[in-house]
Amino acid sequence: MDTDPIPTNTSPTKRRDIVDTLKAAGVAPEKLMELDKGRALAQWQNRKGEVRYERPNHHALSIYINEGAKVRRMVNGQAVSQGFPGAVCLFPAGSHSTWKIGGQFEFFHFYFNDLDITQCAEQTWDCEPHNVELAELYHAEDPVLAQAGKLLALSDWQATGQAMAMDHLAQWLLMQVLSRHSKVQKTPPAVTGQLSMRYRRLLQARIHQQLDQPLTLAEMAGWVNLSPYHFARLFRATFGCAPYQYVQEQRLTRARDLLRQPGHKITAIALACGFNDSSQFSRTFKARFGVTPSAYRGFVE
Repeated sequence: MDTDPIPTNTSPTKRRDIVDTLKAAGVAPEKLMELDKGRALAQWQNRKGEVRYERPNHHALSIYINEGAKVRRMVNGQAVSQGFPGAVCLFPAGSHSTWKIGGQFEFFHFYFNDLDITQCAEQTWDCEPHNVELAELYHAEDPVLAQAGKLLALSDWQATGQAMAMDHLAQWLLMQVLSRHSKVQKTPPAVTGQLSMRYRRLLQARIHQQLDQPLTLAEMAGWVNLSPYHFARLFRATFGCAPYQYVQEQRLTRARDLLRQPGHKITAIALACGFNDSSQFSRTFKARFGVTPSAYRGFVE
């Protein structure tokens, strides 16, 4: 069923050839989330027809959520592969592929570009960009990426802090694509130890100062001169949780403190703590503390 796109943040929508192709075929994304630096995640549902991807201007990773047995890749009019739940496809920029869809199925797309690949390879493996080349992949079995598809299907894309969590996931997906389906073919390096005390204090101060801003993993990693991959692992080892979880907890803690002070409207508190609106703030606050913001204010007044 065609539906209107459901944006989950305020970033402008970028033009992407694969998205345009699917829309031209009469399909609309059920969910679409713009991420940092032009990356994006989308959830699609299709039921019939033929789709041709002709030299897309970006890379795309596809993960089937369910069904897919009636999806076939065609070459010279002949079916050469067939889909299945959890099937993984990788469309490098400039590739060609033709698809026949004979039944309803759902799938995710992760869109990224050459700069994402270059930065990931350089920062993670100190690898020269010209050594990185994505492989075309069609209806492959990859249990790790298939599991990521299940996680995406269970996620509430509109939940507070989800954009940051999805950005974190996008960094991980890039790592998996490069380490498993490119010429890099290297295991991600082990990361041990913790952040220094100086970096811990710097991060705590900067996060506290910018709780009203849409913080990203790459931005925070830049504060301490680390790649997103190394930063995420050292952050978890240091603080005991992922960066997006830490930021969410700090936002809720600040909101609780502000609710104790008279004169602050709940809507203003929500915006000051990085929530998009008061209803989103109310749901998240209740999930964490067991009461709504207005009820909590009534208790402390």
